[in-house]
Amino acid sequence: MSTCDSLDVILEQLCEKLRNLETVTVFFQNGQVIKDELLNMRSIVTQISNGVEVERQRVSQMREEIDAMKDLISKLNRLDQKIIHMDRNVPQRLLNDYQIVESSTAKIKPKKEISIATPTPMKNCKKMLFNEPEVYYTIPLITQEEFSKIPKYIIGRQSLDAVNSLVNTINEIIQAKYTFLSLGKAHARKQGDLNLFLYYKRQEMDMNIGNECVYFFTNEDYEKHTTTKLNKIKLNLLVVLRHCKRIREWRSKNDTRYVICTG
Repeated sequence: MSTCDSLDVILEQLCEKLRNLETVTVFFQNGQVIKDELLNMRSIVTQISNGVEVERQRVSQMREEIDAMKDLISKLNRLDQKIIHMDRNVPQRLLNDYQIVESSTAKIKPKKEISIATPTPMKNCKKMLFNEPEVYYTIPLITQEEFSKIPKYIIGRQSLDAVNSLVNTINEIIQAKYTFLSLGKAHARKQGDLNLFLYYKRQEMDMNIGNECVYFFTNEDYEKHTTTKLNKIKLNLLVVLRHCKRIREWRSKNDTRYVICTG
């Protein structure tokens, strides 16, 4: 009985060796294919490893951006609290006065530096002799308080932003027009705009303003500056500005001039 068991064990061992020999034979017969597969797998693993490293760097960059955004949000919240505090505690009168001062000082012409050997420009002497202004008066923006008091039949559905957008456009027109006039006749001739300069001067003479400093613009000035016409909406907004004492109308025959209220 024991002899039979021993033979079975020996046969099992021999069969196991045969299976191992068959496996080794398969590897030897297909060695190049297996090698190619291993190289391909190595390339794939390398690509995956590189991709993981790129994603790791991207996640790190996103964490830094998140931290920066959190810091920005914290600063914005603090600033928002300060604005709310100022809105509740600063009197509206002071804000209006500040706005007027800012609007006036923004239009101060920078004075040219003059060396010792350079004579004073003639136009500066003219300003001293005839007391010409260095500051072009501009229209202060309409405040929320003023806007709330405008009758509904005047303002209609127009917003405060729409009104102040027109105010900013008018200020740009006034600045461009009177900067051009301040440069004088010789400069206008040199630029080929002498006829326009003389046209502006005739308009001033027609108004018979004497020595008073009056700033005004016309429909032509608006169209020249914006390349658009004063449509019905803009004309209604001009009525709003008249109601708020920002401008007044001066009519001559078929010509309407919008004069800036300076006081």
